[in-house]
Amino acid sequence: MDLIEHQIMWHPRTGSSLFWYDNWTGLGALYFLVPQEFGVNESVHKVWDVIEGGEWNAERLFQILPEEYAEHIIEIIQPPIEQGVLDVPCWMLESRGFFSVRTTWDYLRRRSEPMSACWKIWVKGLPFKIVFFMWKVWRNKLPLDAFFRRLGYLMASKCWCCVEPKEETTQHMFFTSYATNKVWKYYLGYAGIATEGLTLHQAIIKCWTADVVPRLKPIIQALPSVIVCELWKRRNSYKYGDAVTINKVIYQISTTMQSLIKVRKLGVQQVPHRWPDT
Repeated sequence: MDLIEHQIMWHPRTGSSLFWYDNWTGLGALYFLVPQEFGVNESVHKVWDVIEGGEWNAERLFQILPEEYAEHIIEIIQPPIEQGVLDVPCWMLESRGFFSVRTTWDYLRRRSEPMSACWKIWVKGLPFKIVFFMWKVWRNKLPLDAFFRRLGYLMASKCWCCVEPKEETTQHMFFTSYATNKVWKYYLGYAGIATEGLTLHQAIIKCWTADVVPRLKPIIQALPSVIVCELWKRRNSYKYGDAVTINKVIYQISTTMQSLIKVRKLGVQQVPHRWPDT
């Protein structure tokens, strides 16, 4: 049956003969999917009752099933080839068609592929606290005013770092405010990445996918994490009364990047600590 599970069984509770089971595409027992008001055609007892000339009898299927399920069967499921055989269940999660606990467990836990962002955030040699903080920024989980507003708290909001404060959001805090925009332009400009028209997430992805020589790949990949971490420190300093200049933020970012270069032993010339005025 090409590992297709169609099975018509006697339903023990209702006595209905229609219990078409399709596990290959994840629909499950069609009996439980068909609305009660649709009715059950008691003349259909086997899969072969809806096959004609080796193909699905579309007219019959549309008579006994709602349109979406009939179309699903016709388009997705291949009809069985052998004739005159009894309808038997076939376990679609195993190549031989036999049930196994292992395949059931793998199916139920639905282990998903890791998100590419998680791999990009993690850079060998970068301190874990910076990596973890970047993950929170990426997932928009920082305790900013906009975050609390999403939770239902009504509160006045202002950016602590701006002369003319705007609402404290992730986008403003880490990318569009005057100081943060200057920092991003300072570093991304050397990588040939223009920040105009980008969002924070787009700028980060630009760094992750930048076309650079292989030995510089981990450096520019780690750069966004270091930038947002230092911008967060600057925000907290302003919040509690300490002013931090843009030059100092750039200095701290460069210091961290130079430490990463030493750990990775990339043979890159040292990152200078004396930056031009910004």
